[in-house]
Formats: sequence, C-alpha cells, structure tokens
Amino acid sequence: MGQPAVKRQRNTEMLRAPSVRDVGMSMLLLLAGRASVLGLFPFGVAFFASCFDKSIAYLGITVLSIALMTSAGSAVLTKYLVAALLFWIYTRFRNKENLVLDAACVGGAVMVGGLVFLIYTYVGAYDILMLFVESIVTSLMYIIFKKAHGLIANRKKRTQTAQDELISISVSVGVFITGLSGIVFPYNISLANIVSVYAVLCIALHGGIAAAGSGGLCIGFMSAMSSPSAVVTMGIFGISALFGNLLKSFGRFGVALGFLGGSAVALLYAGSASSLPVTIIETAIGAVLFVLTPNKVQGYIKSFFARSLKLETVSADVRVKEYLSMQLEKSSKAFKSLEECFSNASEKRLKSYNKDVATLFDEVADRVCEGCPNVVKCWQSDFTRTYRSIMLLLDTIETRGILEFTSVPNSFKDKCLRPDLFVVEFNHVYELYKKNLVRTGEAVTSRDLVARQYKEMSSLMDTMAENICSGFTFREDLEETLIAELDKVGIMAFEISVIESSHGKMEVYLGTSKGTEVGMIENVLENVVETPMGYECDSANGLMKFVSRAKFTADIAIRQISRDFSEVSGDSIDTFVTEDYKQYVILSDGMGSGKRAMFESHITLKLLREFLQSGFGVKTSIDMINSALCLKLDYECFSTVDLLCIDLMTGICEFFKIGGSESIVLHGPNVETVFSVSLPVGMLPDIKVQGQAKRLDDGDIIIMMSDGISEAGFGTVRTDWLKKEIKMPFDTMDEMAQSVIENAVKKSRDAVIDDMTVATLRLIKN
Repeated sequence: MGQPAVKRQRNTEMLRAPSVRDVGMSMLLLLAGRASVLGLFPFGVAFFASCFDKSIAYLGITVLSIALMTSAGSAVLTKYLVAALLFWIYTRFRNKENLVLDAACVGGAVMVGGLVFLIYTYVGAYDILMLFVESIVTSLMYIIFKKAHGLIANRKKRTQTAQDELISISVSVGVFITGLSGIVFPYNISLANIVSVYAVLCIALHGGIAAAGSGGLCIGFMSAMSSPSAVVTMGIFGISALFGNLLKSFGRFGVALGFLGGSAVALLYAGSASSLPVTIIETAIGAVLFVLTPNKVQGYIKSFFARSLKLETVSADVRVKEYLSMQLEKSSKAFKSLEECFSNASEKRLKSYNKDVATLFDEVADRVCEGCPNVVKCWQSDFTRTYRSIMLLLDTIETRGILEFTSVPNSFKDKCLRPDLFVVEFNHVYELYKKNLVRTGEAVTSRDLVARQYKEMSSLMDTMAENICSGFTFREDLEETLIAELDKVGIMAFEISVIESSHGKMEVYLGTSKGTEVGMIENVLENVVETPMGYECDSANGLMKFVSRAKFTADIAIRQISRDFSEVSGDSIDTFVTEDYKQYVILSDGMGSGKRAMFESHITLKLLREFLQSGFGVKTSIDMINSALCLKLDYECFSTVDLLCIDLMTGICEFFKIGGSESIVLHGPNVETVFSVSLPVGMLPDIKVQGQAKRLDDGDIIIMMSDGISEAGFGTVRTDWLKKEIKMPFDTMDEMAQSVIENAVKKSRDAVIDDMTVATLRLIKN
C-alpha cells in the first residue's frame, strides 16, 4: 500500500470578539479607506488585506464600509466590499503567507469587485483601463503596507532600517493623512496639512538626512495626490525636511526653524502660495505643535524609528593590537604560574623549619640518652617536663650563642644523669642546626627573589598589553577635517595620518608638495585638533611629522665632582623626556666610591631609563630592578635611587627616593625639603616605593643632590645653607648648579671626601 496523502493545513482560525487593542488598527483602516486618488479608493482594501487581523474581519469590513460611505458615498461600496470579502475567503484556504502571491490576489479581488461594479456602471474602455490601474495600485499598496507593518511591529528588536522600509512607512503615513481630507477648521485650515507638516518634522528629527528627504517627498506627494499640485507639494515638503534635518543638532526648535525657512523659500519660489494645497499658516501650526509636544510623546514616536546601525570592517591596527595583547596576556599568565610555584615552594620550606627544632632534640637525645637508665622516665613518663627544660636551654643558646654548664638550671642538673655530656652535645648539634638553617634560608631567599622576578615580569606584560590596547587611536574623523581645512588655505595633502595616544599626545604625519610653509600647516593643525602643534622632523617614509607640544619645559643643569677630584665618580645622573610628556631626572649613588660604585650606580640608572622609556611605571621599574640586584649572583650591589618625575602637561611632580639624599623645592616664597623613605635598592627583597607628589608652577626650582652635597658643611644645620642658596636670584640653572657645587666644596674645607653631584631644575611655562 502507498503512503496516505498528507492533508494541507488551512487557516482555520475562528472569529473572535473585538478588544481595546483593535481600536488603533480600526482607526488606521478608517483613514486608509477614506484616502482616494483620481476618484479611486484602493488603499482601504490594501490595508485590510495586509495589516488587519482577519479574526475580526467582520469589524474590518464594517469600518471599511463606514470609510467609503463618509468619503465617496454608497456608489462604490459594492466594488470594495466584494474585494475585501474575496480576499478574506482566500485567507481561509491559503496554506501560508506569500507576499507576491497575496499581493496578486488582493489586486485580483479588486479586479473582480470592479467587474461586478461595472455591470451596472460601465461606460467605455476607459473604465476597464482605470480598473486595471487600480488593481495594480492595490497590489503595490499591499506590499507597502506589509513592509511598514512588519517594521513597526518589531521596532523594539530592529536596529537598522532598510531604504524600502523607510519609503513604505512614509507612503503609509501619507495615505493616512490623505484620509483626513475634508476635515477643515475655521479660516479654511486643513487638518490633513497640519498632520503632514507634523509627520515630516518627526522624520526630520529622528531620522537621517536621507530619511528626511525621502520621507518629505513621499508624505508631500501622498497627502496631496488628489490635487493637481501634488508634485509641487512634494518638492516643498522634501526641501523643507532637508532644511529641518540640517538643524537637528539644535533640537526640536532647530528642526522646526529649518523646516519653516525651507517652506517659506519654496512657497515664495512657487509663486502664488494661495493656489497651493498647504499654506504658511498650516505649516506654522504644525511646527508649533511639534515644538510643544511633550518629551514623553516624542520618545514614543522615536520608538517607531529603528536605530541606525553602521557596520564597519575591523581595521588592521585594531586586529594587530588585539592579537599582541592576547599573546602578552598568555605570557603574563605563564609567569604568574611560575611565581605561584616558587612562592608555594618557599612557604612549604618555611613550614618545614619548625620540624627542624624537633629533629635537633631527637639528635641530642640519641647522642646523650642512649643507654641511660632514666631514658624511659625522662622521654616517656616525664616527657612534658623534659621538653620544656630543653626548650629553656635552646632559648639560652640562641640568646648567648653558646650553652655553658653554669647556665644550665639546677633542676635540669638534678634530673639528668649526664649533664656535662648533654651540654657538649647540645652545643655541637646546635652548630650543625645553624649551618643548615643559614643554607636553607639563603635558598628560600633566592627562591623568593626569583618568584618576585616572575611576578614583576607578569606585571610588565600586563602593562604592555594594556598599553597596546588603549595606548593609541587612529583619528580618522580628524584626518578628513584636516584635509578639507588644508585645502581651504591652498595646501594639497596626498597622505595623512592622525594618531592620538591615551595620554592625549597628538601625532600628525602629513604628505604635501615640497616647499609648503610649515607655519601655515601648524596653524591649521592647531585650529582643528585644538592643541598647540609643532613640526618635529621628517619620518622615515618622507612624511612631515607634527606633534603636540607640552605646557611646560624644564631648564636643567648638572654639575659633578668625584671624590678627591679623581676621574671616576660613583654617582650617575641622567635626564630625559618620554613620549607621554614625562620629564625624568634620576640620580643614583653607588655604595662607596671609585669604579665599583660607578658600576653599581650606572647599571641601576641604565635599567631604570630603559624601563621608563619603554612605558613602564616607576614603581614597577624599581621593583623589577631591586629584585634583580637582590639576587647578588656574584657580589653585593647596592645603590640609591633619587628619581624625579614631572608631568609637563600638568606641572605635577613626584619624588621617588630609595635611600637618596633629600631634595630642596622652591615653590614661590616657600622652601620645602623632600626626604628619603626607604633603603637603597638591592639591600632588601621587598622595598616600599612611595611617591611624594608636589604641584609645580612657572618658575619653581628644584635642587637634587647626592650625599656628598647634602652632608657638606661642618658645624652647620644639614642642608640649611642650600635653602638659602636656592632663594638667591640666578639668571640660569647653570649658574645655580655651579654655585652649589663650589659652596659645597668650600664648606667641606676644600676636601672632597665623597662624590658630589647636583642637579638644578626650573620649570618654565611655554
């Protein structure tokens, strides 16, 4: 036997009672049914077929009848009611919706209804032609209403409006407005014209310029399609909508003002304004109502407009940044895992130290108590008393370094049968215990330092990943503006790139013809980016490079004298400016003097400069260097760090002093002293890097020095003479630095017993 035939599923939805939610659609059907073009009324049937709920088809047919009766009378009632009934019957038997087929069916239903109507009213071939045109218009309007209804019904989920959907909404609104024709207020003011103006203003406010133009054209034409001047009205509304959209940045008032201006110009250009279907008064009333509409109502209207969604391909620089950032984050996690591994090993090792004390006691007992007749009594019956007595002896040997027989309590001597041998063996075993403790302690220290190194490496990679992701942005918006502004002054740019860093620095790479005046380009750049710009150099690819300028510059002078006026100084000093407008002055003093001290300070200074110029923070850089120096692979390496960081954009400075000498700051009439707060780097595995912030202004002066300067001056209060020196007027920082070094030598009685280094700095506003 063959398989049984599958029956088609038909639309068998039962009729229901109307509800409050049906009022809105019924009102729209009433307006669509009243709309006409050339004496034809195809819009009501098209709306009924496309949007009206067929489960209340009886209500729709009733509303359609009322619309036709109030606009055209009973003469055309038969044609359109037959068409509506035929399409409703069709929906009861169709399997599923098909836009093209349904549109053809509603057009065919109008054709059948029209033929029935022509049986009684046929005049000639013209009637057949108009019926054919009406059938096509009905099919098209079915598609238009369907698209508009689909967009509005799903407006909360939609983020993008297609151009055909936008036009469908505009045409639909125009049809509904046409349905208001015939409602006239005193002084011949048309409600349809007022609503038309209001609708176009809403589109101009909430849509883009393309939406405003096309919406104005469609609504203007549809609202006046029964008038001979429909094309002129379409142009007036389209131009006025564009003017209104151009001023939408000023809100509803700007849109209304632009629309009124465009309407006035268009109406005056059209000639006799009285012959047009829309007047200045009607336009003004619609604009006033638009401006006075409450924000809540405008918010509801805005919900019918899908948000525009701009899809762009991800640029190459963004992809590269994301890839590099991802790789660095993976490496960072690997170093974090290594750090945890070493840290956990150190913690386990430290816990094992407590067990070593018990091992010490066992070793002494094995050496002394073996064969003693009281061993069972001491270590089993009186275990608690014996253990406490030995703990007292351990405390004594840790305090004095050795256990003597005279320091042993008499209570222990009375109980122990071999007190002399116990003292000798206890001292011997304790010495072995101390050596083992030192050895394991150094291993733990080295392990902790390695773990700290991995931790700092992980932190560095996290910082690099963050800088790659947010460190710079390509400003394509400024590039387009700059090209236009340069063209206005006669400069043709054939290549341009604008980069903005996370800290606000602007870099502009510009390709122009040779001989272009740099000053003119700088003026244009400053006006567009709103930041002082200056020419820096020509880049490797031949483009001119312009960079934004800092608010301040620093005038810095340095003077040095080595111990006993030798050729080698243990002090190292350096100053540089990083790309993020940070001015650094770093002074490092190696322990002692001569080549060994110079090497210590130089390696510390070199590492700091490389880290800071790579974009790492001061605290991370110092921690990394300190943990490296603490490893002491060959010998101990200690050096002070006296670091000054000035933000040349804000004037805020920070002092980081790791064992460094004090610094003197002259801020107006006030003199401040900045002291060190921690030991030199390389001495302790964990140091506290704490910055001391100060706000500087134009003309403020800072003196940084090594201890050879700060400790100069016998019989005087430390650095008191420097506070007087900084208040003296000097034309240049070179003169001040030279004066400080000379006075330091004099106060040391011309005997330079330590390396002397001084740096003087004055902040100057650009």
